[in-house]
Amino acid sequence: MKPTLAALLAENRPRVVQELAKKMGERAGPTYAALSPEELLPRMEAAFEAMYQAVDQGKPEVLNDFVSASMRQRMAERYALEEMQTLLSLLRQVVLGLVDSAYGDVPEQRLAASRTVEELSHGALQQAFQVYLEAYEEQVELQRRTLSELSTPVIKVYENVLVLPLVGAIDTERARRIMEELLTGITRHQAELVIIDITGVPVVDTAVANHLIQTIKAARLLGARSILVGISGEVAQALVHLQIDLSGVVTRSNLQAGIEYALEQMGLEIVPRSLPTGVPEEAVEEAGR
Repeated sequence: MKPTLAALLAENRPRVVQELAKKMGERAGPTYAALSPEELLPRMEAAFEAMYQAVDQGKPEVLNDFVSASMRQRMAERYALEEMQTLLSLLRQVVLGLVDSAYGDVPEQRLAASRTVEELSHGALQQAFQVYLEAYEEQVELQRRTLSELSTPVIKVYENVLVLPLVGAIDTERARRIMEELLTGITRHQAELVIIDITGVPVVDTAVANHLIQTIKAARLLGARSILVGISGEVAQALVHLQIDLSGVVTRSNLQAGIEYALEQMGLEIVPRSLPTGVPEEAVEEAGR
């Protein structure tokens, strides 16, 4: 009776690892190709050990866990998936060569061992692709959230006065985040006035208008009054056509007018600076530094 597949792998560990390292050095991408033999061998030993333990314990998840950990550790590298696929394919090739050599005269044992290796390799390749796909989707979602946050900043322009400049399309999910950001900003800064600038919103339809009204109502519940600015002629016509009621909302033509109105509500105003007679403006600026 021939040794079991697990025993065969244990007996031929150095040979398999050396052959795997040689093939990886010849065929792998830039990451593995740049490694010296001393650096490459430990990685090949780790891959072999995962295959061996999966066979010995009868648990494919051991090899899959190795693949997942390796992929996530190297996900930032451009060739992570390609090189993992190459590693698993070469590991399969080397182990199947060992199986053919050891069990060539025992067809049943050769077939069973080959099936085990094929199933483990196929499952590990699927795991590599799944981890890569999940990591890619996580990265895309992170970028989307970052861009969304950047496009909905809540800016403090004066004590108790915030500006919320909106840019781009507003869907239901983004509207929810806009409201959350604004309410958080109102609470953090104890704001009394909020200027919502929609100059950069290309389309204001019923859904967008309703989102804005809901945001204004939510701000009012926290004690902040809202000023809606940046309504173009086209948007004004659209709002009238859609019969959107903005009678209870303060509106101004642009951000400057909105800030002036907000300061006026606080008993303040913006006035030109007057210079002392005979004193150059540069001297005043220098003294103020």
